[in-house]
Amino acid sequence: MNAFSPYSIPIKGLKVGFHSFNFVVDGAFFALFEDSPIGDSSLEFKVELDRRSDMLLFDFEMSGYIRTECDRCTADINMPLEDERQLIVKFGDAEGETEDEVVFIHPDSSEFNLASYMYEFAVLSLPITNVYDCQEDSEPPCNFEVLRRLSRDGEEDKGSSVWDALNPLKGN
Repeated sequence: MNAFSPYSIPIKGLKVGFHSFNFVVDGAFFALFEDSPIGDSSLEFKVELDRRSDMLLFDFEMSGYIRTECDRCTADINMPLEDERQLIVKFGDAEGETEDEVVFIHPDSSEFNLASYMYEFAVLSLPITNVYDCQEDSEPPCNFEVLRRLSRDGEEDKGSSVWDALNPLKGN
């Protein structure tokens, strides 16, 4: 059995109109992809399919969290992720080709697998920096020892600078 088969939508025989699907993916899902930047996680995808006679319009709504290390204090945090994306799938003879966010599949295809698109959308929604907003949490998971050292190091640097030794040369 294919590991991605639970993420396939049967399109053969699906009536024209709107259809809803829900998928929950976790670390085991992301482990199926080589060198995945996402590990321990819990993401829910709500997928709305607008089935038309000549195309499929998918609207993805993703929400959940990934478990990662805070870039500021190195504590393990649950980084929230939310995103919305759209995928257009057209029926045609150019199966597998993509053109400006449009995917082409053969008109006789019986199903369409969403796994690679859910993976791609989750990776694209990752923030550049992983920083926990501890202001909003009554019991933040922050590593306060690291935060204290960071704030103390910043205070020491204000008084002495490497460039202060060059100040006497300004008058010359």
